[in-house]
Amino acid sequence: RGATLLAAHWAGAAIEASMLGATHACANPLTARYGTTHGVAIALLLPHVVRWNGAVAEARYAELLAAAGRRAAPGQAAAALAARLEELARLAGLPHRLMDVGVPEADLPALAAEAAEQWTGRYNPRPFDGPAAQELYRAAFA
Repeated sequence: RGATLLAAHWAGAAIEASMLGATHACANPLTARYGTTHGVAIALLLPHVVRWNGAVAEARYAELLAAAGRRAAPGQAAAALAARLEELARLAGLPHRLMDVGVPEADLPALAAEAAEQWTGRYNPRPFDGPAAQELYRAAFA
């Protein structure tokens, strides 16, 4: 229990230092509207956000892969990291599509509008707004 508490503390400290980003901005409406466990929503959205952010964060993603003992071809770090995140979510038995957690396609525009209002989206490496949120939700839907 002590180790779990310490891990939760470290996670909280990391969140405060990173200021989160588009993944949390998109996950929060899923938790609020559908009761999707926040960690499940994060796992579902993160690979899509990584791919989307790859346009501006490719070098950072290459560093993350290297720290994990993995490599990617030049220009492929975002794709490789996203694939690894999807693999981990699959191994954990987590859903991998918004439709798997009961999100109807018709709700995507409203979700995107809500996500664009989340303060966490302002701290993303790539500018995040309503159209960006809708693009991410569409990628995560099917």
